[in-house]
Amino acid sequence: MTEAGSTPNTVHQPTAFRGYVTPIITGVLIAAVGLVPWTLLAQVNARLRPDLPWAAVASVAYLVVLLVWLNGSGPPRRTAGYRRQRLRLWPRSKPDAAGTSGLTAGAVVALLGLLYVVWIMVGRLSSIPDLSAFPTTSYRWSMFIMGGITAGVVEEAAFRGYMQTGLERHDRENALWITSLVFAAMHITQGIGAVLLLGPGLFVAAMLYGILARRAGTILPGIAIHILGDLAHVYFGALRGDGSLLFVN
Repeated sequence: MTEAGSTPNTVHQPTAFRGYVTPIITGVLIAAVGLVPWTLLAQVNARLRPDLPWAAVASVAYLVVLLVWLNGSGPPRRTAGYRRQRLRLWPRSKPDAAGTSGLTAGAVVALLGLLYVVWIMVGRLSSIPDLSAFPTTSYRWSMFIMGGITAGVVEEAAFRGYMQTGLERHDRENALWITSLVFAAMHITQGIGAVLLLGPGLFVAAMLYGILARRAGTILPGIAIHILGDLAHVYFGALRGDGSLLFVN
């Protein structure tokens, strides 16, 4: 005989799993599917015809196809609407103009700009990277440009798109900080030292990107700022604004 008190557990546990774990796993998988191919292709490009940026061209085509599919095109048709809603590429409902943080979209953009300025200043404290592993001018430029594009497109689609919207369907109040915590933790691939040093800044940036996606009703502004911010960090921070480093004599 089933006790009356056991019913809530059988109902709530699967719901909690779908509401929290499924969006997180989905977002992490999309991030991996989006980022890993460029990393692998870039390594092959360094050995095979580094004078031609073929890996960048292939990666751009791949990102376009991935983004189009995540936005609802292609099979299976029964999930098209669900995919469009989860990606949040185009605003399909009234943007969240207010919200608990009280920050407007303009204020969020300004804070992100300030955060990138600080990040650039921190980047200038480290030594200029050794670019000897980047054998040609075209390869250096493709690595520089595609690094920003890939991170901006994939991370916004995976985290502020699929992961955050999935969590918002279940727990809107906590979706922002959960997504931001996972985003910061995912940078463990750069080493635990990087997470400890950059983790707080990554968390704050992720929170701002998440708020911006809500305010604008789309991840497009976040993608644009993310790409430009990452490129600015590499160029003005790591490379000290010295464009000659992107050319091989």
